[in-house]
Amino acid sequence: MPNLVALGIASVLLVSATPTERVADGWCQVQESEVTWGFKESFRSYISGAIALGQWTTSGDVDYTTPVFIFSGGEGAIAPDRRSGSVAFEGELLFEGHGGILRTSLADPTLTLQGPRQATLVFDVTGDTMDMVSVSTDDVEFVTLEWSAGDENLDITTGEWVVTGAKATLTTSGSNAFGTYPSGEEFDPLDLRLVVASSCFTESAVNPWWVAGGIGGLALVGGGVVWITARARRSPEQGHQ
Repeated sequence: MPNLVALGIASVLLVSATPTERVADGWCQVQESEVTWGFKESFRSYISGAIALGQWTTSGDVDYTTPVFIFSGGEGAIAPDRRSGSVAFEGELLFEGHGGILRTSLADPTLTLQGPRQATLVFDVTGDTMDMVSVSTDDVEFVTLEWSAGDENLDITTGEWVVTGAKATLTTSGSNAFGTYPSGEEFDPLDLRLVVASSCFTESAVNPWWVAGGIGGLALVGGGVVWITARARRSPEQGHQ
């Protein structure tokens, strides 16, 4: 009988420990994830053209449907305000050309959130660049991503967060590992869709600090600084960014 009681308690604990709105550290567990990205259209055209006579292949969580690469099935957790966290995918995007002289693998992409409406796309980069330089570097912060309030849509009830057309810019480390393009080169825009448990996300915390919490801001008076307090009005649309 005691064993049955213990088994029953263990079962209850097991059930109560299965998917909740938030993971143990207070972040939101990613349930669905999809990144859609063309990489760089001009580079794809070059690889598949008459000069390079090349191709690209994909594997794992990485797929290709003309004209974009799709990363799906990634795992991770992000903060409720979507300012930090990461989603990791397992798979590879492989570019080849010039009879094998050019061969660059971008593997295991990870999307890392790094502040309000900012992120970085990270790859393990290996292979030989167009300059015939051999590369083998893990965790390369390849491109930075930025977007505006108008580029995203958040549904707290369903837990769906969508970003459309995030600006992708090649980093210095990305340029060093990939070759071909200088740091600051603009790559194709990126789309992102993440789903977490209902009500895990919070309303966007990306508000100017001088209006948050009803604080109107600072004013300069006679060379000094004084606080100005204002009563913030809330409209039905406010809070959705």
